[in-house]
Amino acid sequence: MSKSILVIEDDDSFRESLKKLLEKEGYHVLEADSGEAGMEILKRGRPDLILLDLYLGGITGLEFLERTARPDRPPVIMLTAFGDWGIYADAMAKGACDCIAKPVKKSDLMSVIGEAMK
Repeated sequence: MSKSILVIEDDDSFRESLKKLLEKEGYHVLEADSGEAGMEILKRGRPDLILLDLYLGGITGLEFLERTARPDRPPVIMLTAFGDWGIYADAMAKGACDCIAKPVKKSDLMSVIGEAMK
């Protein structure tokens, strides 16, 4: 059974690119275009990992981390186009296991995903 990844990203083309990449790597991909939609998916099941954009329409990625904070939440990797160490530190303090800057290099992303799923 393949592992599942929930991609929460409001940029349709980037979300679709991530989906194609992850499916080629053997993952089952769930998609959400907002933090709220991502929370609804979490109510119905538990993916193995969440890739979460920092800036979404509606709630931000940091607000998503706050609202979904619980021991059984899957590992979360924060994605951001803003390479700000303060944002990274804030995301990690709120429960993200790692952060990665956009544009995402495939090798970096797969390495971070592999570490998070251990």
